[in-house]
Amino acid sequence: MSYFSITSLLPALLVTLIALASARIMVRDTSATDSHEFASIDGLRGFLALFVFLHHATYWFNYSHLNGWNGTNSGLFNNFGQTSVCLFFMLSGFLFSYKLLEARTKEIDWLKLFCSRFLRLTPLYFTLVAVIIALTAVESGFVQFEDTNALRSNIVSWLLFTAPGHPDINTHANTHLMVAGVIWTLPYEWYFYFCLPALGLVLGAKSKANSGIWLILSVACILSFTSWQLDLTLMWGFLGGGIAALVARTPWLRQLHQGRGVNWVLLAGLVISYTVFDNSNFYTRLLILTASMCFIACGANLFGILDNRASRALSTVSYGIYLLHGLVLYVVMNYVLSAPFRQSLSEPQYWLLIFICTPILIGISTLSWYWIEWPAIKSVSKLSNVLRNLHNPQISASNQIVEAPAEEKTHG
Repeated sequence: MSYFSITSLLPALLVTLIALASARIMVRDTSATDSHEFASIDGLRGFLALFVFLHHATYWFNYSHLNGWNGTNSGLFNNFGQTSVCLFFMLSGFLFSYKLLEARTKEIDWLKLFCSRFLRLTPLYFTLVAVIIALTAVESGFVQFEDTNALRSNIVSWLLFTAPGHPDINTHANTHLMVAGVIWTLPYEWYFYFCLPALGLVLGAKSKANSGIWLILSVACILSFTSWQLDLTLMWGFLGGGIAALVARTPWLRQLHQGRGVNWVLLAGLVISYTVFDNSNFYTRLLILTASMCFIACGANLFGILDNRASRALSTVSYGIYLLHGLVLYVVMNYVLSAPFRQSLSEPQYWLLIFICTPILIGISTLSWYWIEWPAIKSVSKLSNVLRNLHNPQISASNQIVEAPAEEKTHG
């Protein structure tokens, strides 16, 4: 087998090194993650986003060679998508379960939490949807091919994070492939967030005043699970993260996951999860990943890989990498390369193209971080105070002080 075949490990390692170097150079300020208590957790996020990029790179190779939107027979490259998404859900499960457990002694502000989620996810996502609409308009020759009501409904579905589905816009076939279909995970994230108030009640989390409305919405969300069209199996990933949060907050359990050799155990768990199992062994892989997450939550850093400066930089722009990599590949394949040229690319030549695309993706993600994501994150307290004032105009001036809470300092 060639060292640069489409499923070789060497090009994947080179892409990772290029991404780390690019992020280290381009992302000058990692203060959003530097002071975070769980630096290794945040550091993992950047690698997961990059692995999803590698996963979809193989899909685009097959698609550009007229072999359909299919992956490869490589367990590793398939798991770059499947296992990485499971770990993404675990990260969210860990961070917010930890907040709920912390709220047993420290009141949680639901309004500010949901403002933080809204401002974290929507600005870049709405920008992405705007680009998708623009591309469909260009590729449709600025001609409307569907009924106005249908067009409006389809766009609204996209603006709702495709929770109602991801319909084609203006009959543009496979609109979701413009972003490599990555948006399918976002409804899972939102559903989990809406469940948090009810989970907080179960865990004994203390809430600030006027939390009843959030609890009602949360219970309604849980009862409406079937209307979200989600796969219940995938929700177990959030539970795995919650278990890791419980371990991290329980002294004797935390101590069991620390000490010499934990990085070797973590490495073994990740290697096995990415290379041995597929979705037919979902629960076995889930247990191994949960154990791995427990080690990371308790301080394991994979021999310094997860919490070094380059990894933190990559983590800072991970949301941009995750959301935008499909769009970058789409534009390159459809607007930069001609059809005959991309179909003639050999596997080594294709990897050279991905090497070139990698710093471009990191650069675009860095710009999105500084121009879109970070300004929105810093506005969380301002937005929550504005909304609070609408409900209570007599709010004291002391509550107007804008601070950067924990959820604003982390970008996940």
